[in-house]
Amino acid sequence: EVIDLVSYYLGPMQKNLYQISLLALMYVGLLAYTQVFCAAISAVLANFLSLSSSTILPQVVFGAMVVPLSCMELEEQVAMQAIMALVRFAAIWVMIIGSTVALFTDSTNGNADNAPYLAPDETEGCRMSYTACFSGFGVAFSTALFSQLFQHSVPGLLRQLRGQSEKIKKVPRVFGASLLTTCSFYLVLGTTAASYFGASTRSSVNLNFVDFTFGLNPDHISPVVLVLIKMASTLVVMFPALDTLSVFPLIANTLGSNLLASSSPTFIPWIAKHLPNLRMKIRRLFGKDKISASEAVDGSYQHRHEVTETKRKLWEDASRLATVVWRLVAAIPPLIGSIWATDLSFSMLLAGVAGIYVAFFAPAFLQISSCRRQQKTNTNVYSGWYSSTLWTYPVLAFASFSLVGMLSQIQDAWIAIQNP
Repeated sequence: EVIDLVSYYLGPMQKNLYQISLLALMYVGLLAYTQVFCAAISAVLANFLSLSSSTILPQVVFGAMVVPLSCMELEEQVAMQAIMALVRFAAIWVMIIGSTVALFTDSTNGNADNAPYLAPDETEGCRMSYTACFSGFGVAFSTALFSQLFQHSVPGLLRQLRGQSEKIKKVPRVFGASLLTTCSFYLVLGTTAASYFGASTRSSVNLNFVDFTFGLNPDHISPVVLVLIKMASTLVVMFPALDTLSVFPLIANTLGSNLLASSSPTFIPWIAKHLPNLRMKIRRLFGKDKISASEAVDGSYQHRHEVTETKRKLWEDASRLATVVWRLVAAIPPLIGSIWATDLSFSMLLAGVAGIYVAFFAPAFLQISSCRRQQKTNTNVYSGWYSSTLWTYPVLAFASFSLVGMLSQIQDAWIAIQNP
């Protein structure tokens, strides 16, 4: 994991700082994804079932789906991730096209006499949610940072390519193309949505598409078109909720692996020591307490295997159980916290502060330290024009500026929350 690299190259102090920042970033990120899901589900429940928004039903439904997924390995999630990627592109295009069409069809929006009908300027009380105001920089920056942040998951992603040298060589291009794609979509979606919805843009923009009609008058369009529009808007409203089902487990998976790497080295041996007794109790609970002599080896069970094979299997099971325990520790607290914490914008601001160290400071320090240690062989299969240490200093300067700006806006946002 990246935390192992930080420990090796930067020392224990930086390791602790990275761990704290990563924990804060991922826990707040998981909280934000839970808030997105619960907000979308609550909107649907309020429209169709007339249930109170204070119900914890969304958290229960979300937890029942994402907690088991969070305990799965990444290679077991490939099919689901591929399907969700296709749905993700479809929903984003609907939002972009919907906002763009509404800009040219909804003459009631804004004060313009001719298309495009841009949202009216908010000359007074410029709110944090309106992206044309500098006071919205914190939320916009935090959202962009969190959505583009992937370094902490790279080891887990590359682990699936072990031994596939040809695919490994393509990794820099794949990550570069992915970042370019996501950045382009965020810019286009943010611009079109803010242009049409203006200051009424929600912190989770999909909620703006509840009963959205693409700027068309429902009384003047055919029933077939109206049904298609309703289906498209419902897809957008529900999509982030569905999308979090694929993203939440990835983050919980990475966070759990980092927690395991930071845990006591005696944790897995302790589990291995007590696992045979735990299995025995489970067998007795289900009335299977009779074990043949050929099955008992040092308190574990041997099925036509040697003692060494049985011990190896016991260690693998203990490691797997330890991983699941830490992934549960990663996944469950955000679900509980989302019952009380419902402000998505403020959550993203907090995630942005922690993300600045994880995304900018730590990688820059790692680059400088690793190049100093390996002066003779500082290139590898991942190296490129971006590998020079000269690039790290503009990154550090930008990170310092962003950190000061973020802390200032968190203070303003906290004051706004206390005095709505």
